[in-house]
Amino acid sequence: MICSNCQTDNNVENRFCCDCGKPLKGAVTATHSSSHVTQPAGSVGSGGLLSPSTLLQDRYRITQLVGQGGMGAVYLANDTRFSSKVCVVKEMLDHFADSEQRETAMQNFYREADMLASLKHNSIPEVFDRFTESNRHYIVMEYINGSDLEARICEQANQPFDEKSVIGWAIQVCDVLSYLHHQKPPIIFRDMKPANLMLTEFGKIYLVDFGIARFFNPTARGTMIGTQGYAPPEQYRGQVEPRTDLYALGATMHYMLTGRDPQNEAPFSFPPVRQLNPDVSDATEELVMRALDSDIEKRYASADDMLVALIRVGGEATNAVRTCPHCGEQISKGRQFCPHCRNYIAAHHASTSSQIYRAATGHLGRPKATGRTERPAIPQRLWIAGAAVSAALVVAGGVWWALAR
Repeated sequence: MICSNCQTDNNVENRFCCDCGKPLKGAVTATHSSSHVTQPAGSVGSGGLLSPSTLLQDRYRITQLVGQGGMGAVYLANDTRFSSKVCVVKEMLDHFADSEQRETAMQNFYREADMLASLKHNSIPEVFDRFTESNRHYIVMEYINGSDLEARICEQANQPFDEKSVIGWAIQVCDVLSYLHHQKPPIIFRDMKPANLMLTEFGKIYLVDFGIARFFNPTARGTMIGTQGYAPPEQYRGQVEPRTDLYALGATMHYMLTGRDPQNEAPFSFPPVRQLNPDVSDATEELVMRALDSDIEKRYASADDMLVALIRVGGEATNAVRTCPHCGEQISKGRQFCPHCRNYIAAHHASTSSQIYRAATGHLGRPKATGRTERPAIPQRLWIAGAAVSAALVVAGGVWWALAR
């Protein structure tokens, strides 16, 4: 969408200009031509979409198209080496007229794959493979069984979720943000929003779409990349750091607790939560509004600090899933000894969720000896989970990626 005020090219779903903040009511839709080639079943060509039964790498058999964007597509596929294994195949479509843009897009596409492959956290989908075939580029990923929170709230006609559920989800999200922010260098997600949070039937949250995540460089500036309504002021200026993700999480919580979609409102406009939903506690409102402060220095200092606050506010919601910092398996909230890898969680560095739990609750010390050996619990994580993941590659002052809806 072209802004009639400053002529900035915005994402088509934007209602306000990402540069000047003016409404896009008078905007002109920017058109981009693309060709779609109809192909016979099982074929792989240089353009268009893959058809069902297409076999990639003599291994991944395409079953259906999940989502498509201007420059990307996502399919469900069967891994023929494992008869019952379903996976997601993310494809980069080559619609670039400029060779330099094509090269940058390809590098960014594989950068996402390499970044995901290097991350080991129960709330981040695994990457199994990446390859090029017939001049087309692919990433094979874990298939999550669930639906995103954007779809969930739309299903209930934008009615708010209950406070306990939202706090429980936010605890899981803060845990994975803490993990990302403690990487060296830190990884900033940059596009936290309900559409990028997948919820399984077991209440497990997955963070999806790392297409625009980037390593933190405190001196770097760039173009505004993210989603209007969830991006804080500094992101509009091309500056991001870990607290940028906390603002977006606050915006996500605000939407979940009030049913008020921030993408339909002017940027940085968030009325107090209880003004829209009096059933929410004062403590939760205070937590959300602090995360949403336009002044970055007034937000929580880190994901760890926000996680402590969430646990304190959540009460019973502290039963949310946590992960062992050593092996990544799920553990109950009060455990200090992992039954999967048999490591003491207390020995890990202070940023882990176990020590954060102790900081929030005052629970200290190692577990007392009981004279019995704990039997390793069955991991709750399902290798073959399912999810509708979508992909899009977008060029906006540079090439960046997002999963299409």
